[in-house]
Amino acid sequence: MMKYIIEKEDEGVRLDRYLRKKLKSTPLTEIFKAMRIGKIKVNNKKKKENYRLLEGDKVFIGLEVDEEDIKEEPFVKLSLAEKEELKKGIVFENEDIIIFNKKKDVVMHKGSGYDYGISEMFKSYFKDNNFNFVNRIDRKTSGLVIGAKNKISTRILTEEIRENNIKKKYYVLVHGIIQKEKFIIDNYLKKVEDSVVVTTKDDPEGKEAITIFRTLKHGKNITLLEAELITGRTHQLRVQLSNMGNPIIGDTRYGKKDDEKSLYLNSFYCEIPKYDIKVELPISKYFEIRLEK
Repeated sequence: MMKYIIEKEDEGVRLDRYLRKKLKSTPLTEIFKAMRIGKIKVNNKKKKENYRLLEGDKVFIGLEVDEEDIKEEPFVKLSLAEKEELKKGIVFENEDIIIFNKKKDVVMHKGSGYDYGISEMFKSYFKDNNFNFVNRIDRKTSGLVIGAKNKISTRILTEEIRENNIKKKYYVLVHGIIQKEKFIIDNYLKKVEDSVVVTTKDDPEGKEAITIFRTLKHGKNITLLEAELITGRTHQLRVQLSNMGNPIIGDTRYGKKDDEKSLYLNSFYCEIPKYDIKVELPISKYFEIRLEK
């Protein structure tokens, strides 16, 4: 039997989420069954999966668990150059949070053929497996992502994102000339397998997606937009702009095959009112070069 005493940083976490982290290779159905029949208890009592842990709670796990299952993830080995690259990309840091400027074509997490991403690199950089990025952007997207250095700030920031309290803006280069100075897209999106499609308000799987767009500059049959996310749906900007007939340059999934090597989508502004943090980046060089073509 394993026994864990809940520390302050895990207070408020749902029991099932806590157990999933501790029992990485145990199927979720087995974890739920163990809670139901009393093989997993909190303070010697059966608890439901949505029970929120309190500091000082004693969690007893009476399952046969492989040693490997409860070991912390080993840190990836970072070269001096990689450490310097991470340090250089940090545009804001305090004791709880970092804001990192991710380059295009860099992955956030391991998987899909990548042994590690910047998430695993930062765990190693800080020598702390509690480090987490609370938002993510696609491999081809560049710009600002928010990292939490501990479980408490992870939980607070995740909640802020869920409540749409964190303000994010993107630079976007799209095909075609858009004349409107400012426009709003308010529609409904839903996931279908590994893509996202526009749907209707009546679709029970549809989620409202709202973006405020401002036209900044025109190039040769292209337009530079500023996009302010009011909601944060998966692939929101890519799908909305493709749907209006102005796909993002370099978007091979929702756009057109334009032989572009880069996706012209850059997260340049991040504001976290709860922590009084505001970060803004200048427009990326590769955007300026493409505008002049």
